[in-house]
Amino acid sequence: MTFGIDFGTSNSVVARSDGATTETLPIDSHGIPAQWLQPEFEELFPSVLAVRELQRTLCFGWAAKTAPGEPVDAVKRMLGTRSAGAQEGDVGAPALEEHHVWLGGEPFRTTAAAAALFAQMKTAAQRQFLDLSDAVVTVPANATGGARYRTRAAARLAGIKVKALLNEPTAAAVSYTNDINIPGRFLIFDWGGGTIDVTVLHYDGKYFEELSSRGIAALGGLEFDEALARLFLAKLGQLPEHLSPEERNRWRRDVELKKIVLLRRDADEVPFDLPALGKTLTVSRAEYLASVSPLIERAMQPLEQALDDAGIAPGGIDTVLMIGGTSQIPEAREAVGRILGTDRIVPAELCHPMTAVARGAAIYSAALEDPDQKDRFSLVTSYDLGTAFDAGPRKGFQPIIRRNRTLIARGGGRFTPSRPDAVSVNVEIIEGEAGYPADSDRAFPLSHLEVPLPKPERDPERNAVLVQFRYDHSGILGVKVTHEATKTPLFDGEIDSFGKDGTPLQAGLSEELVRLLSHSEVPFLDTGVPSTKEEGPGRVAEGRQDAPQPAADPDLSVNGVAQQRL
Repeated sequence: MTFGIDFGTSNSVVARSDGATTETLPIDSHGIPAQWLQPEFEELFPSVLAVRELQRTLCFGWAAKTAPGEPVDAVKRMLGTRSAGAQEGDVGAPALEEHHVWLGGEPFRTTAAAAALFAQMKTAAQRQFLDLSDAVVTVPANATGGARYRTRAAARLAGIKVKALLNEPTAAAVSYTNDINIPGRFLIFDWGGGTIDVTVLHYDGKYFEELSSRGIAALGGLEFDEALARLFLAKLGQLPEHLSPEERNRWRRDVELKKIVLLRRDADEVPFDLPALGKTLTVSRAEYLASVSPLIERAMQPLEQALDDAGIAPGGIDTVLMIGGTSQIPEAREAVGRILGTDRIVPAELCHPMTAVARGAAIYSAALEDPDQKDRFSLVTSYDLGTAFDAGPRKGFQPIIRRNRTLIARGGGRFTPSRPDAVSVNVEIIEGEAGYPADSDRAFPLSHLEVPLPKPERDPERNAVLVQFRYDHSGILGVKVTHEATKTPLFDGEIDSFGKDGTPLQAGLSEELVRLLSHSEVPFLDTGVPSTKEEGPGRVAEGRQDAPQPAADPDLSVNGVAQQRL
């Protein structure tokens, strides 16, 4: 029996396969409230943590999503490194940060929070007498190297060996073709709670070959929630600053529920009650569609880019799979249909939008156990990998491994110290896009690798090093640095440091996870301060481990959206 895990921004799904049959596991179906009973929702495990109001203990899933306190969600979105251009006024090399969430007045790194969610999935499987000790875990096709590494690290911390990381759109294609074995060119339009990914691949009846992939890291259901919240606030005419934490949480979840209703064609308008303010607001479907139409229009950009990268005209696509909850919006399906043809879009009942990814991961996991099946998959890189260099007022970007190279992918370069008598050589590793600076919003910093040299040399050329980059089949980056003159190996390993101070990612995480999970039984202390740091309308503290302090006056938040622009 093999397992696949779709670790999602809003919800996660676990599936299992024995090579012949595949099924999803009901991880948290007993806790789903009646108002959330939607198709496929019983198979979802909300990727949410929270502190129970009275007991002050940690809870997960549906209990956390509907808790009266302040839930922490969208952890997955924070596992990716910050875009190099995301902060105005940044000077020099792109800064990398580990994000934090606040629970019970304490900060926890998001990798530890993600590990706690993985641990809950493993525990739920154990209650069904299943051993979820290894699995294939899915990631967005356009996940950065940092996001991939952190996702794998989180699962490992929870005691789940990651057999491979599989791109979510490809996993959906695996699930669909397992049921309906029709070869051809596929376009998978994966639009869920946090991200949008569009992948073009070819399936010949046996082998899967990714041709291209594009995406947007922060465009999903959370942005639709935010758009509806803005509508309500505009009608209210003010920010309801005096709501209690319980009322704020009700606000967030009511917004999400109203969004689900408004996205149905049979909806006309919905009321929204704010008892604490003594007001009832009404939003029509037409108003809401007008507010979200720019999001749908923007979602077509990666679709067109993926087709262009693959050199395929819209008419060259045989099958379109639309997965993820946001992809099921009628207007989104119509927009895709206008480009690719509605007759090519597979009905949702043939490729379940909420569970296809987990099912595909479980099938892929089974294939890895079979020597005759494990080589069926040919995946590609999602970004240009390269290095940064000084180029006047901006940071230049030198690509080394190009986008859409088949994994396993390799490339290398020669580097010299920046000055005479240097004791080390610095290599800034960037995932970006050729033609754009390394400090632009098209670039994602992976690591600032500082490699000690054997000895200082007056002539920098005598201390030149050869750097070899290698993506493995999961898109995890390894680096080997060799001293050119002496052939001495200086570094050989995976990139596991994504912080300013060079601290390895996993340093101290095990202890942090134990401390976090201990609060499932041991109450958090009531410090009298809010349990989350809120920046803007969000609930997540960003920065290094010693940086965040809880805010005294949290304002209204809707699903932790606005601050999570990674």
